Formats: sequence, structure tokens, C-alpha cells
Amino acid sequence: MESKYPYTFKEPRRALVKAMQRRAKTSHLGAFQVLPEHVMLSCLARLPREDHDAVADASVGFRAIMRSERFLKARRAEEITEEALVVVGDCFMALVSGRVWRRLVPMSAEMRILGGLHFGGVARAGTAVIGSELFLAGGMKQNSTYAGVSVYDAVDDEWFTIPLSSAYPQGARRELFAVGCAGRLYVGGLCRDDHEWRILLQSFDPDAQRWVDMPPMPPPLPVAESGLGHQLVAVAVGSEIYVLDRMEPDFFRVFDTETETWRTLDIPEEVEIVDLRHGYAPYNYTVPWPGICVDRTLIHLTDHRKDGEPSDGREHYAYDTVNDQWISFDGGMPRHTAYSESDRILSVVNYDGPDDYIVGHSLYSRGGVHVFERRGELDCRISGAVDLPVRYDAVERVVYVDMP
Repeated sequence: MESKYPYTFKEPRRALVKAMQRRAKTSHLGAFQVLPEHVMLSCLARLPREDHDAVADASVGFRAIMRSERFLKARRAEEITEEALVVVGDCFMALVSGRVWRRLVPMSAEMRILGGLHFGGVARAGTAVIGSELFLAGGMKQNSTYAGVSVYDAVDDEWFTIPLSSAYPQGARRELFAVGCAGRLYVGGLCRDDHEWRILLQSFDPDAQRWVDMPPMPPPLPVAESGLGHQLVAVAVGSEIYVLDRMEPDFFRVFDTETETWRTLDIPEEVEIVDLRHGYAPYNYTVPWPGICVDRTLIHLTDHRKDGEPSDGREHYAYDTVNDQWISFDGGMPRHTAYSESDRILSVVNYDGPDDYIVGHSLYSRGGVHVFERRGELDCRISGAVDLPVRYDAVERVVYVDMP
């Protein structure tokens, strides 16, 4: 059928063609200068992040576009997200390509959590990620009230708050643990019943916008010694949440989100974890936290000793959740290590001292990110490095977030 509106192409006038050619020669964008900017941004936004630096190196014009806010908005408009390393600490920084850092939008003043030791515990235990959302649970706010769950949405580039359940005692809200498991946010804390402590665990239902109680953890935690309290940290593998009590680091308490049941998993004696019961002051955040991170189905535990001995020359262990066995590795990864589902492993290292313990050393230590590529299922090699935009001692934790 013949079209009612036949398309006819009119060749540009010769003067216009010559003008476009001259413009292409002098422009930093070359021949792409003739395209409307929104068309070019839409095309560039679809490029994988690993190609961004190569395009930025093509010319001054391309570098200006690839590093611009309008390029980032174009990716958001296309709802294109990719895995990025986010540094959680005194500020929030994202490594969005091999060498480019982006400062995330800060929390509003009424949401901001107190810094120093108060924020350190929240960052280490209360941080969780689900896709493009970063969660920080608990802590004390600037106005001396207890915080709820602070949420950063990487797609909308904004912070908002989820109120905590009233089931948590006010004092317990300062030290909560959070974990993303099977696409749901789980927050846990301590609830005291007479002379016993129990782990109160809840899941947030985003559809109903409410917290759902999970079965409490049996048996109760032992009564803490005078002046000491429990400190909990958790990781998730598959549909299970592994909770470690720093006051009793002899086993994991494991919660299965599918069956909603608890069990315990013994940690062998050779897996050394600093025990806070052995002569350490209460709530002493200068004592190294255990290095716990998940690599697919492996839970790595690295001993971080008080003397600051480097971890890369020591043996460390990982629990294989599939085969139910402990595996030993020669050497260790730094405390701040993020394992990707892809072939990348990124570790934050300290240029001026040990990677796993910084208290007592330079407070202005320089740091960087070492990039590792997998060579096999249980092996990797370093393939690159990039400097940190902040001091090493400002980093509390590193995570992966899906970002534009």
C-alpha cells in the first residue's frame, strides 16, 4: 500500500555541507558535533561502564560529556544501572568506573548520624544493600534522638527514612545489624527479657510498608559480664543470614529466611577472631572488627589482630556454605574487601600502614583501591589500582551498589 505521506530526502545545500564539515574539524567532538546533544547522550548512556574511560580519553569534548551531570541524568532517564563500589565512612563515595569517583548526595541535616565512634558501629554492622538501595540502620542523630533506617536510592540520587519498629528498646537502636537477604531487608538487634538477651529480628515488607516479626533466636545469649555488651554483625548467603556475636565468636547463629528457623554453626578454633571478653574495654571500637565478607557462596573470615600485623602474609579461612566445610587460604585480603558476582574483587588498602588496623597509626593515612581479577574459582591476581579520594582511616566499609 502506498504511503499517504511519502518520505522524500532533500540533499543539504552545498554551503551547509561545507559548514558542517568545517565545524566537525574544529570541534572537540569531531563529526558527532552535528548530532543533537540529547541524541548523543542517549547513545553514550547505553555504553557499559568499562568503556566510559576510553570514550572520555578520546577528546576534551568527550571527557566533558562523560564526566558531566547531564550524562549521569541520561543514564538515570534510561534506567541504566551497573555495579559500583561505594565507600561508606565520613562521606559516601562511589567508584563508578576504573578511575572516576563520585560523591553521593549527602544526608539532610535532620537525618545525619553522629560521626566518630557512633557512626563507626552503624557503618560496620548496620549497612546493607539491595540492588540500587543502600541502607544504614540505627545510630544516634545530631539532635540526640535515635535514627531509623536511612536509605539511599541510587536511581533517584536521594535519601529517605524508614521508621524502625517500636519493638526495639530505645537504647538498642544505637547498635543494630542490617542485611539484605533474598531481596528483603532484615534488621536485628538485642532485646532484654529479665536477665536474658535475645536477638530480635524483623523483615521489612515494602508492599505493606511495615515490619514483620521473625521468630526470636533460641537459645538466649549469655548474660554479658559486668560493663560489657554484645555486638552483632551479620552477612547473608542465599536465603540464610549468618549472625556473629563479637562477645561470643565461637559460632554463627544462622537464620533460614525460607523456613524461618534458627540453627548454630560452630567456628573452628583455628579461625581466630578477637574475643572482646579477653581483657578489652566495653564497646571499644578500637579493637579490630572481624573481617567478614561474602564471595558468592563463601564466607571469608580474616583475623585482624590488635598489634596491626599485616594480614596478607597470614593464613585465613572461609566457610563453604554449599559443601558445609571450612577452607584455608594462603594469605588474606584487607579488611575492606568487596567481592563481586562478576570477575572483579576490589580491596581498599592503606599505603601508610596495616590494612586491617589503623588506630595508633597516622590519622592521615593515604589509601587506594586494588583491583583483582579472578583466575579460577579460588584464585585471583591484582590487575590495577586507583587512589582513594579520602583518607584511609575515614573508610568504615565498602559495598557494591547498582548505580547509574
